[in-house]
Amino acid sequence: MRLNQMETWLMNNPVRAAIQRHYEVPRLLRLGGLMGAGRVLEVGCGRGRGVELLLDHLGAGEVHAFDLDPAMVARAARRLAPRGDRARLWVGSVTEIPAASASYDAVMDFGIIHHVPDWRSALREVYRVLRPGGRFYGEEVYRWFLLNPLFRRLFEHPQHDRFDHREFGAGLRDVGFDIIADHPVWNTYGWYVADRPASG
Repeated sequence: MRLNQMETWLMNNPVRAAIQRHYEVPRLLRLGGLMGAGRVLEVGCGRGRGVELLLDHLGAGEVHAFDLDPAMVARAARRLAPRGDRARLWVGSVTEIPAASASYDAVMDFGIIHHVPDWRSALREVYRVLRPGGRFYGEEVYRWFLLNPLFRRLFEHPQHDRFDHREFGAGLRDVGFDIIADHPVWNTYGWYVADRPASG
């Protein structure tokens, strides 16, 4: 599901960028460490700020990224042009990732999977494209926020089968992930770091 106009603005402004850089990235580093200079996939890249953070602060050597919104991919392409072949972009969906199995060393989800009606299929695809021993970094928004009457007026999200922190963790385990670390914030949003087992 694409972002509506309000959420597009909120996710693509300097305040959001500062929060990502100074709050979210340090939290992810504490939970999961650097990505190890490998090939990383970002699901839902927006205007490309996340790709920059992955390359500059989380240790990615190369980032592939996609978004459902062609306009956002075009913006990201302009932003990331100086990165050359270290950043590759396309229009696509997290439930049908056009990549071979075991293609990536890490996958990053900066709050995208809660937009996906069939979020369990998204987790299965993330697991599939990760190499054995690869790591998933996830930041997600939970049911309480998404179903709140005020926020439902402002933002458009799927309303059926939304998850809380515990249920998102259960979804990760169900597809085969080993959870390394997690951190909920008042069960409104939180972070997960999970590995595809080396033998998986």
